[in-house]
Amino acid sequence: MADALCSLPLIAALLARCAPPPPLATGYVDGEYVQAAPLATARIAEVMVRRGDVLRAGQVLARMDTADAQGTLDGAEARLLRAQSELADLSQGSRPEELAALEAAVTAARTAAEQARDDAAREESLSARGVSSRSQSETLRAAADVASAQLAQAEARLAAARLPARADRIAAARAAVAEAEAARDTARWQLDQRSIRADAPGIVSDNIREPGEIAGPAAPVVSWLPDGAVRLRVYVPEPALSSVSVGTRLAVSCDGCAPQTARVTWIADMAEFTPPVIYSRESRQKLVYMVEAAPEAPSTLKPGQIVEVRTAP
Repeated sequence: MADALCSLPLIAALLARCAPPPPLATGYVDGEYVQAAPLATARIAEVMVRRGDVLRAGQVLARMDTADAQGTLDGAEARLLRAQSELADLSQGSRPEELAALEAAVTAARTAAEQARDDAAREESLSARGVSSRSQSETLRAAADVASAQLAQAEARLAAARLPARADRIAAARAAVAEAEAARDTARWQLDQRSIRADAPGIVSDNIREPGEIAGPAAPVVSWLPDGAVRLRVYVPEPALSSVSVGTRLAVSCDGCAPQTARVTWIADMAEFTPPVIYSRESRQKLVYMVEAAPEAPSTLKPGQIVEVRTAP
């Protein structure tokens, strides 16, 4: 019996050497939640998801009222059509109806000029034979010259009408079309933004607002957690702080989870007393530093889980 009692300290020492080393720090898992909100303040028309729903990338979470945004897009598209029509009109010259009228004027002027030339030639022949006076011949020759000038003017007007507008006016019209296209694209994008989407797979954590309520940039509709968007917050005792730096690799353990590792990403500048979340009789008077670490691989850790960390090789 005495020998057995004497061997107890030795057994205890051996068991202590076999036990894992005490954790460097204890802490918890924190989630990096996304507060999904519209870019513009509007009334919520429909909420598509509920708490606990699993999300896929691009899935619509909620839709806002689109009446005003649709009206803006319709106006932008109408202004674009007008700008495009003005550019086409300037590039093609006058309208077919205007060209037809000018062509008819040229035809009439040509007929009149030919008739005036014939009259002047006939009168000159008569005057040369003494049948008609010279003054009458000169009058008809002047009328023929006037008719020829009128024909030249009509032909010049028709040629000018067939030409496109001046280069500077066409350039201005093209700039107006580009501006209208940009306004249309912006209005189309703003309308699309009235649908709030998840940009990654995840899970809905809370419905903050419901249909009929007003949401905006500072008034989110849904809170959701992207897959793997967790970080560790552990509290390192002051004496052990020298063993930790940004980039230090940590071995992470918790109840019911597989072993995994994380990298230190941030260390607090100031010490604090052990927070209530990991409060215990042994640590209540200890000064600790909060340390944040990111899992090195896709993690199954859930926000709120208590974890222990040790330095990893």
